[in-house]
Amino acid sequence: MDTTASKKIGIIQMVLCAVLWSIGGVFIKAVEMNAFVIAGGRSLFAVLAVIVYMALTKQKFILSRDTLVSGGLLSMVFICFVAANKYTTAANAIVLQYTAPIFVLIFTMIFLHKKPRYLDIAAVLLTLVGVVVFFLGSLEAGGMLGNALGVLAGMFMGGMFVAVGNTKGEEKMSGILLGHLFCAAIGLPFLAFTENTVNAKGVFFLVLLGVVQLGIPYILYALATNRCSAISCVVISAIEPILNPIWVAIFNKEIPSALSMISGLFLIAVITVYSVLDERMAKKQA
Repeated sequence: MDTTASKKIGIIQMVLCAVLWSIGGVFIKAVEMNAFVIAGGRSLFAVLAVIVYMALTKQKFILSRDTLVSGGLLSMVFICFVAANKYTTAANAIVLQYTAPIFVLIFTMIFLHKKPRYLDIAAVLLTLVGVVVFFLGSLEAGGMLGNALGVLAGMFMGGMFVAVGNTKGEEKMSGILLGHLFCAAIGLPFLAFTENTVNAKGVFFLVLLGVVQLGIPYILYALATNRCSAISCVVISAIEPILNPIWVAIFNKEIPSALSMISGLFLIAVITVYSVLDERMAKKQA
């Protein structure tokens, strides 16, 4: 297959991935269960999807330091994101998680001693401005805890990217599988001592969240990264924080504040522009 055709397939895979990711807020809001239980339940069903995919593609499960670290961090991303959706608007939760690339930059400066460029410093400062505005917009709405969890989700995701930056293809899927296993092991025990409405509708939504919103998209993402550049995946993934609040507004009648919407669009623009400029600078230096 020629390069152009391969890239087009990768773009389609990434678009589908981002669209499926974006439906998370709608179903998380609709499930009347504890946030830990929702996170654990959807990861349980996501495990099944990943195992089937790995079996069909004959990928071996790899247990290593990198897969354990990536799995642990990814499980915390899942838990923090679901909890954020319960305590703040879906728009805030997803956009604050979208700050992950900035945490990647911060962690590489701290732990890998990478000297920051003026572009890096500007991106961090502008992102911090956007996050502060988010918190100011949620003071009256009582969404401070949810916003903090959204930032933590972005931080854990950024840490995961740094930790497994040089892992091989099969290790990526093994890390994703471990992330779901860890999340299920952490979240499901909360069924025993929290109030939950367990019914057919709730279980059905957990299946959709696990297979359609989490399992299949991560498989598509893994496939897309083999055909598209990292910058293409980052830019296309901006579809998720744009569509997520739209679905929630339509189906759950949840409308974020004007300040949150403005700061959200500002953050998406900052991350996207930074990613594009960073890629261009890297090509010039190569």
